[in-house]
Amino acid sequence: MRKNPTTNWRSSDTLLSLVVLVFLLIFTYGLLFVAPYPGFYFNPSDGRVLVIYQPEESSLLRNADRIEQINGISLGDYQKNKNLNLFEGIQKGQTVDIVIRRANEDLTIPWTYPGFTETEFLGRFLNIWWLAYVFWFIGAIAQLLMRPKDMQWRLFVTSNYLTAMFLMFGSVSSYQVMMSAVLLRLTAWLLLPVYLHFHWIFPTPIRRFPYWTQLLFYTVFGIIILGQLFQVFPSTLYFLAVILAFGGSIFLLVIHYMLQREFRGELRFLALAACLAFVPTILISIVASNGWIPQLGPLSLLALPILPGAYFYILYRRSLAGIEMRANRAISLYLFLVVLSAVLMTVVGATGLATIPPQAFLFATILTALVTTFIGVLVFPPFQRFVERRLLGVKLPAQTMVESYSARIVTSNTLSGLLKLLEEEVFASLFIRQYAFVRMTNASAKVILARDVELDSISEQALLDLLASSSMGQLLPSYTPDPPLGWVRLSLPLRVGPELIGAWLLGRRDPDDHYPQAEVPILQSLANQTAIALSNTIQTERLKVMYEANLHRYEEERSRLGRDLHDSVLNEMGAMLMKQDPADLPPGFQQSFDGLILRLREIVTDLRPPLLLYGLKYALDGLADNLSDRSHDVVRVISEIQAPDGYRYPEPVEHNIYRIMQEACENAVKYSQAKSIYIRGELTPGEIDLHVSDDGIGLKEDIGLLLDEMAANKHFGLVGMHERAELIGALIRIDSKPNQGTQIYLSWKAKDA
Repeated sequence: MRKNPTTNWRSSDTLLSLVVLVFLLIFTYGLLFVAPYPGFYFNPSDGRVLVIYQPEESSLLRNADRIEQINGISLGDYQKNKNLNLFEGIQKGQTVDIVIRRANEDLTIPWTYPGFTETEFLGRFLNIWWLAYVFWFIGAIAQLLMRPKDMQWRLFVTSNYLTAMFLMFGSVSSYQVMMSAVLLRLTAWLLLPVYLHFHWIFPTPIRRFPYWTQLLFYTVFGIIILGQLFQVFPSTLYFLAVILAFGGSIFLLVIHYMLQREFRGELRFLALAACLAFVPTILISIVASNGWIPQLGPLSLLALPILPGAYFYILYRRSLAGIEMRANRAISLYLFLVVLSAVLMTVVGATGLATIPPQAFLFATILTALVTTFIGVLVFPPFQRFVERRLLGVKLPAQTMVESYSARIVTSNTLSGLLKLLEEEVFASLFIRQYAFVRMTNASAKVILARDVELDSISEQALLDLLASSSMGQLLPSYTPDPPLGWVRLSLPLRVGPELIGAWLLGRRDPDDHYPQAEVPILQSLANQTAIALSNTIQTERLKVMYEANLHRYEEERSRLGRDLHDSVLNEMGAMLMKQDPADLPPGFQQSFDGLILRLREIVTDLRPPLLLYGLKYALDGLADNLSDRSHDVVRVISEIQAPDGYRYPEPVEHNIYRIMQEACENAVKYSQAKSIYIRGELTPGEIDLHVSDDGIGLKEDIGLLLDEMAANKHFGLVGMHERAELIGALIRIDSKPNQGTQIYLSWKAKDA
């Protein structure tokens, strides 16, 4: 029994993730407890004071002041020596001389070192350092669960771990403790080749290069990293590495989008995820520029994990299996909360609600909560559908797909019609580009519909083994190929009750060959409807074959009876009359005898139309003359048919079309009270178009023109006409209104015409 690949990992995977976690914990401790608490924060790049945590000292130090020197250490020396601590050895309550530049004037201020304070601690705690743990978590989950363990997997895990350490070192580096500034620069140069290499092969390689080119690529960056370590290059050069890493990644994704059309859905999802990740932070920044920073503003950072989560989802969703539906719902809910929170905080900041009196603010808060709840109930369902279809690639609308196709599939009463519907509409609408429709008959399997499948390479035994396996109805892993059926990603059984009558074998699918777990029940429902339609089609074909056989025997019996009447009865009657002396015959006998002979000849003609031996046109012309003679010209039956000389149609076609036209004309003579009946049409090679019209009273309004209604109303002649037409693939249309006559149109076209 094959082991589940999602639970098979090595101890080295766990060890590596734990090592990275330990690094993050150590530097988190350094940020919160080792780094100095001077009571203010400044930008180490230009010395600008950004935040002052002690309002009572704001008369000494102000925002936008530029730090020139602290405790005798200049800003330039601090920037050059990445291991220099400005407040090393300073105790709480000691005074430190700080030289600042304010309005083009240098000032020296005595600053009392406050040490640890809750305000400054909270300012550090509510920062981006915790994002490092998000990237670590995604990297660890990918390392433990994601399969296959190829180059793409290794680069994705490495990029997440490096990004986690880069974020953590960046949070600590401004205080220059624990060599964090040096490690930040080294990590930036490590990120650059990993990011570029990963986005070169994600979602699939733009171009494959020999192994030595990859080795040369990483060697070049290794030399740069060594130069950065020994301070050969300027320390600020790491900004270039960061810009190249992110800018180059975006550029490569654009190249993927332009060259690889089949992956555009995934890349659009990634682009939308990036927008949703950064939009809340941008909106909060815009609000903060107006002078009001929301207390919950830092929560906008919760949207940033959307981006690495999007990468993970794209790479791993094929292995989510049964939890994919819940994962999709969780993603939709998370995105909705992020967007809604960002919009609400923006509205609050833009409308100035933060400056109103407490009582009004409480009322506004309650009203906002009610409005938010109402919006959530109305907006979330369409938002979820949008996310699932546009972002997550869930193509099947759960209800409309089943409702739309079930009726059409079930009403397909021919196998060719069912296969055409599946090929042109069902599979095409589902973007399935590789499939095989297998039919089971008496413990044998046969492919009756396929696309992009080499049927010669698939043995019947391979099909039977797959149909008998326990993997039916389940997603199959694409990384364990098993030729010749290794292309199958999803196999769906077609059952009618306990009987297995076939299966759908589904392979490639646009745009990413992915079958979300949420769609499997819907696809199975369509397969179940197809099973019912296939079963009905099989029964219909059997009944059609039986009916055709019975009809053939019926026609043969009519022909035999016609021959017997012609060869035996008519001849015997003629011989009997010749043996009698006309003088001995009673009065009126000859007239009655001639009438009997005429009627027998009419019966023989009906049973076996002799002119049909010379072609359909001659038979229909003879039918018109015969009906006119039988009605003693009370009803004129006129035949106006254009046809090429000598062309013949298949015998079943000619015979059944003659019987259809005979039934139509006889009905008109008997019931329509018409004075004229016209048989018009054109017979061309491979095609027949005929039209029977009369000027009679027409059909009654309550007579339905569907087969079941005709049978219920005992119009068996019309039923027989439709059945004969269906046997040869012809179409019949009946138009009739009371007192406006009846028109019957018949058309037939050869299948290869």
